[in-house]
Amino acid sequence: NGFKGVKLLFSYIYTMKGTPPMARRILSHALLRPAASIQERLAFILDCVKRISYDPIVLAEDGWTTVRSQKPESSSGGSYLIGKSILWSRYEAIVIAFVHDDVIGDLWKAMWLEDLETFDLEADEMQDAIKKWESREARKKSRASSVGSKTLSGTYVTRPKYPNKDSSKNQTRPPSARFANTLNFVVDGIENGIVLATSFHANARHGVLWPARVMHVSEIKKGVNNQYSRRGVQKVHLIFLAPYWNGQSSARAKSSATSPQEIYSSGHLFEMEQLEPSSDVIQKYPYDNTGVLPIDQIRGAFRFLGLPKAAFSRYLDSHRLAVALRGYSKLHLAKNNDINNASAFASLTDCHTLSVRAAQFPPELLNLPYQFMLSKIPQPAERSSLLDSDDGEEITEPMLKLNLILRAMSPPYCFGGTLVKTDEDGKNARSKEAENSTPSMPSTPQNVPIATILSPDVKSLELSIRKFASEDLLCLIGHGSMKSVTPPGISPPFLSLGLQLSSLLTKLNEESGVKQASNDHRKRPSAFLSTCLMVKAYGEDVLHASKSPPSGCNMAHITTEWRKCCEKIYRYAVGKHSSRGLGNGVTVVITDSRCNLHLTGNEGFERSVRLPAAIRGAKKAGAGQNVNMPLITKVDDIYLKLAEEKILPMAHKASYLKRIKSKILSIAPGAIGAPLTDDSDGEGGEDTLGSRGSYTAALSGVAAALDGVDRVVRGHCVNAFCAVRPPGHHAGKELRAMNAISNGFCLFNAAACAATYATMSQSDGGHGLKRVCIIDFDVHHGNGTQDILCSTHDPRFLYISVHAGGAHINGYEETADDDDDFALRRSLGGSRNVEGIFPGRCGDTSPHPGVLNLPLGQKVTAHGIGNALMSDVAPAVEAFAPDLLILSAGFDAHKNDPLGMGGLSADDFGSVTSVCCRMAASACSGRILSLLEGGYGVPCCVPRDNLFLPPEVNKTSNTVPQHVTDVLMKRLDLGEDMPEGMQDTVPFLFQQKLDKCHAEGFLDCVREHVSALTKCTRGEKAA
Repeated sequence: NGFKGVKLLFSYIYTMKGTPPMARRILSHALLRPAASIQERLAFILDCVKRISYDPIVLAEDGWTTVRSQKPESSSGGSYLIGKSILWSRYEAIVIAFVHDDVIGDLWKAMWLEDLETFDLEADEMQDAIKKWESREARKKSRASSVGSKTLSGTYVTRPKYPNKDSSKNQTRPPSARFANTLNFVVDGIENGIVLATSFHANARHGVLWPARVMHVSEIKKGVNNQYSRRGVQKVHLIFLAPYWNGQSSARAKSSATSPQEIYSSGHLFEMEQLEPSSDVIQKYPYDNTGVLPIDQIRGAFRFLGLPKAAFSRYLDSHRLAVALRGYSKLHLAKNNDINNASAFASLTDCHTLSVRAAQFPPELLNLPYQFMLSKIPQPAERSSLLDSDDGEEITEPMLKLNLILRAMSPPYCFGGTLVKTDEDGKNARSKEAENSTPSMPSTPQNVPIATILSPDVKSLELSIRKFASEDLLCLIGHGSMKSVTPPGISPPFLSLGLQLSSLLTKLNEESGVKQASNDHRKRPSAFLSTCLMVKAYGEDVLHASKSPPSGCNMAHITTEWRKCCEKIYRYAVGKHSSRGLGNGVTVVITDSRCNLHLTGNEGFERSVRLPAAIRGAKKAGAGQNVNMPLITKVDDIYLKLAEEKILPMAHKASYLKRIKSKILSIAPGAIGAPLTDDSDGEGGEDTLGSRGSYTAALSGVAAALDGVDRVVRGHCVNAFCAVRPPGHHAGKELRAMNAISNGFCLFNAAACAATYATMSQSDGGHGLKRVCIIDFDVHHGNGTQDILCSTHDPRFLYISVHAGGAHINGYEETADDDDDFALRRSLGGSRNVEGIFPGRCGDTSPHPGVLNLPLGQKVTAHGIGNALMSDVAPAVEAFAPDLLILSAGFDAHKNDPLGMGGLSADDFGSVTSVCCRMAASACSGRILSLLEGGYGVPCCVPRDNLFLPPEVNKTSNTVPQHVTDVLMKRLDLGEDMPEGMQDTVPFLFQQKLDKCHAEGFLDCVREHVSALTKCTRGEKAA
């Protein structure tokens, strides 16, 4: 009964016209053959499907030739190749049949020897498979002399695979090499038993990663018939926690008026599935905060799943269970970290290594009343701003303490005894917990009074310091309490930190009490905020330089507390000096009309109308219509001078700048679409086109970025978005960075320039920030940004890129055996037949700790980028603790973008931005500078003077034929944002490709991006 759907499918195939008679017999045998269990029936069905794929009678009845001919047929060989050994996907196979198709041509069917799976090859693929086989056999022969054991006389004796023919019969067949990666698959944190996994349930959304518990091998042997459908494959048994998919059918069956909430919460709290482990199916569990549940992070991750809002409560419950179980395992269960022993045991028990290494939870813990416990937990409220709290901390929820629940069920507590909260699990538990938590500072003995160190003015600020600093930090810097004394062993550098904070707060109090003049309301808080960030950097240097910290002091924790303390003071100062249009609640949009001087022509992707479309999108988000969302339309010339004379020479080599400038000057006046980045051989300029105004346009884009850094760091706004072009993240130190084939539409790297300016010392005119993180979510890897900032490890910068690509697409570095010309030439990578993704292999790996490249495959999806952000990016940013976050905001991963490399919606880009805002809110008081990079989904635009009217228009009667009106109506009217004289004569075929962007495109992505930036700030203050 469980396979009713399969029976119906088989019945349909059985009665289908053209089904071979032998295939019908095999199908009916699989369904009518007696089976003792559902697992056995499933094995029969899978064996049946495999048998049909290679059975010679079925193939012959289906038109295939299964008999080898005596001589080659035609140029391809035809059936003469039947029985020939080949190598395909790196594994050995044999040709079993041949057929000639009128459409495809010659076609061969082959079968892998390891698992009897079949596949089809066309003529060119067959020749490639034969060559690979012959090449491997030749290498085997060349190594034959070195195979075996060396005797005392110096000769080699080869060893047979088995000692003798008879003994080999009794030996177990080795596992399939094709599944070696599956067998050896390991996921981080498996020793705690919790992972993220994809369910293949009929009601589950494909690709959605959900919290799950890996069953230990002892549970599998006790309760589950451990049979596997494919030889050489060991499946992993998973228990999905609070799944949303298993309650839909039962809830709808109860009542037609069932609420959406009941649909997703009416199913069982746990559901088991067996899955073949791989990186696509099982991934590490991302939340490692022992003791708390990160509500904000979980809410952000949920936005990428594409599930209805009604499923969020179930998603939250699943993480409540996952964090509780993981925390219990981490603190109270023994770990099995011996990989070798685990692999050996897995082989003996015929199970997967993950099942051996998984945590073995006690039965009493697995049988707790979790449904009742979860029903008593209130749902957390969603706050309107990420900066609502004074301390900038994320919303969290205490973890379920399962160890306390178990203790409460045991004597004497079950008889009414009091469960001591301060000692949750006895002394042993405390010692284990101390390994994963921050040790408290040593007690402060009565020694030297603080009053002998601090001035009277500083003493009056004692309460103010305690408002911003944690108790551990206060104890270290000599501010443990009002009556405390300086702890012994505290060195003068640590005491100097207390003096720095006191001096900072004294200055803040003084400035808060001074009535500022109208022309001074920006300069005074800016100076204080710069001082605050300098004190933050100074304190970090002092703490890192400490070679002998006080006993029991965790310096990593103290450094984190110091950063938090300084950022609290920064936020407090910004709030004190905020007003309408200044400080908290302000998002600035910066653009410059001079960026429109970059004229590329209208046949490429990077068209001039991208900038007015971006401005229109920002306006739809409220830019220029709200005092707290000012639209800056021109950058001060002082920033152009700063960019040209100081910042650009620090980012790009002088030879590159000279080359670009001379190339642009050589363009004839009025010419557009001229190559700008071609080399002396005329290569590399196909996509980066421009005009005489391109230099000024690119320079204006960099100047806008520098202006944005000033506004954000000085506290004039929380974040800023720069709508500029041309883009810049492919522009490196030199022409075509990191061996790329072109500059990818880019001239000057605004993101790298902004990061350089932010970290430049204040004495040189910069801001002196200690760390800047760049997150690049353009669909292409930002090879130029990595080349400029992170060619070697610079602790000031962390470059993170989530993009399309990967070694499985771009290929691996060519070896010395490959053709030298092919190995050394600039290329996109990939194989010789299939090109990789621009800019090539440079984004497939992370060369050092200052780079985190996360290639997401052939196409960027919401699931892929969401999981990357939550599992990899967020922990990296938290550990790096940047003072400023720069976003290289590319929107070419949109589902309607003409590049066709993404599957994101405009809402998804809003979610990406919200996650980045949350990271910034936690690390650096929300300071974000966003710079426009890619995104080309702008439909053909209509100028205001109707210059696009075709010649078919009847000018005498001023009428337009209906078929012409239909075309015109599909064009995008940007209104007043379209500069006078700008045209957009897009070729007809390209226009058709862009038509789908009318429904949703580049403009909508910018709108959602800017809207998300505004939502992360405080609400607008009352007048």
